[in-house]
Amino acid sequence: MSADPQAMSAGDRGGTADARVRRTAGNRRAALLALPILIAGLAGQALAQDAPPADKGIDYSVFVPRLIERFAVPAAEDLGTRLVTLETAINAACAADLDAAAGKRARADFAAAFRAAVVAHGHLSTLRIGALADENRAERLAFIPDSRGVVRRQVTRLVAAGDPSALQASSLRDKSVALQGLTALEWIAYDKDGVVTLGSAGKPESRDYVCGYARALGERLIETAGEVSKSYRDPDGQTALLLTPGPDNSLAKTDKEASGFVFNALLTALELSRDQVVAPLLAEGPAAARAARVPFARSHTAFDHLAATLDGFAGAINAAGFADADSDAQWIGNTVSFEARNAGQALGAISPDPLAALEDEKDLGKLAYVRTVLDGLRPMIAGELAGYLDFKGGFNALDGD
Repeated sequence: MSADPQAMSAGDRGGTADARVRRTAGNRRAALLALPILIAGLAGQALAQDAPPADKGIDYSVFVPRLIERFAVPAAEDLGTRLVTLETAINAACAADLDAAAGKRARADFAAAFRAAVVAHGHLSTLRIGALADENRAERLAFIPDSRGVVRRQVTRLVAAGDPSALQASSLRDKSVALQGLTALEWIAYDKDGVVTLGSAGKPESRDYVCGYARALGERLIETAGEVSKSYRDPDGQTALLLTPGPDNSLAKTDKEASGFVFNALLTALELSRDQVVAPLLAEGPAAARAARVPFARSHTAFDHLAATLDGFAGAINAAGFADADSDAQWIGNTVSFEARNAGQALGAISPDPLAALEDEKDLGKLAYVRTVLDGLRPMIAGELAGYLDFKGGFNALDGD
């Protein structure tokens, strides 16, 4: 059964959405998880057999609260701050009375603000649990991965139709999540060469409509980030379930189950980075097609986002204190940070244009190095660290199985 992304109503609130929306959301989630996560989990379980025996005195109750307090809350608040700056940049770029020089400066400021928001999003997006999992908020912030070009198709149709309901944040919320996030803003703000065209008189679509939609997107993004921050800070939804395991809890009966759920979600994020971002770049096929599949390729911020995601992964692992639970495992936390930092430096040295990077042998070598780092981190986390923590692999954390 194929997914119908247009049917993903933003009004989905768990049990209140109609059957078509629930079916589409399920298919979307299945598409995201169409990775060898189960295999990775089973492999991690097998590797764990060779790891030192778990410390039976581990206090599993500390991991989730630490992760929320030390990582989720500050990361969500940072994203909110960056989005406020981005909204200001949208308004400046769309100001009607700009001369050529002022317009050029405004578009440069927009590019800087957009990149900062993408980096902040990448840092937070490694979680995909708790507040981000509720009400499709992860997809509302950025519809990624998007290998089928859903954002491109839906945004192009929307702009061509001049749908007035997309010009207000309140009504935009009720549209497809693919029309709400940073990825939608990227599509209308940049051209195919990575140049900011937002507010430019030369855009083929109506300048006023595109700017009106961009303003609604900016407001909508701030609202969503605020919901995420509030839900992490004053726990509700899945965040509350993870923080209060018990016999009547539908998600986690024990602190160990809650911690294992989060641990596997972080491992899934690592798999997503490797299999849906880096691997397609290094696969065979036309370079243009491979480059276009990478999140935020159009704005030339794809490698910034990937580096931030890896940094977020290391930050989350260490904020939760997983590697500190056993003195013999502390080296893993240090190694994860070291390797994520090295991968980030390699990504920072690559041409920001993914297509140009794929046509340069040195940049291809750096991408291959990043793939090697990710290949090494997976067994370290799924095998050795999971072994120390006595976590058993084999379920998809993002699907609640």
